[in-house]
Amino acid sequence: MIYPLVNLSSLAVDESPLFIEGMVFAANLTIQPLDPNSWLSELFPDHVHELEPVVTQQIHAQYQKLKRNEYALLSLLKTHAPSREEGLADFAEGFMTLWPRIETQWLSTPVSDGSYRMLQALLTTLMLAIDEEQTHLQMQAAGYDALPTLAHMIEQLDLMVHEVALAADEQLVGDKSQQVNPYKSVGRNDPCPCASGKKFKQCCGQ
Repeated sequence: MIYPLVNLSSLAVDESPLFIEGMVFAANLTIQPLDPNSWLSELFPDHVHELEPVVTQQIHAQYQKLKRNEYALLSLLKTHAPSREEGLADFAEGFMTLWPRIETQWLSTPVSDGSYRMLQALLTTLMLAIDEEQTHLQMQAAGYDALPTLAHMIEQLDLMVHEVALAADEQLVGDKSQQVNPYKSVGRNDPCPCASGKKFKQCCGQ
């Protein structure tokens, strides 16, 4: 089944579905419970009531894809944007809008070196997508000589997304990482968030 982006056609918001998708991905990297209303109310104060159910459902759906290693971001970008690079810039801007809230959680929690390096690679890729020239200037100022390019980094995007999401989930639910995130839980008789039309217990909740 095709994984859909959020439908914003009935909402008076300027952001694109890929921008929202980036925010949703940042929300799925939380390593502490985070109520979507806590950030939607600040980022979209005029539309929080309309966006909350839409965004919450997308968080669930994306989480299930990430959990099963079926989240193909590069394919999404190619489908929903003129180019992968343009699409990633939109996605990255949405991600970075929410990321500062999530980053404080990562900084206050012990994370393995491998997970941290993968996170840094992902963040660098997203920064390159937004403004490659400015990112290179910042890296040079910090003493980096070998500068990564978006053309090279983007090919590893799906791997980075999967590994960082897995690390976040393991931090959040500990040794119960194969269970659905308890905060993002759905009733077993509720419709499955993946939009299959089946009950959760008959679909992703098996």
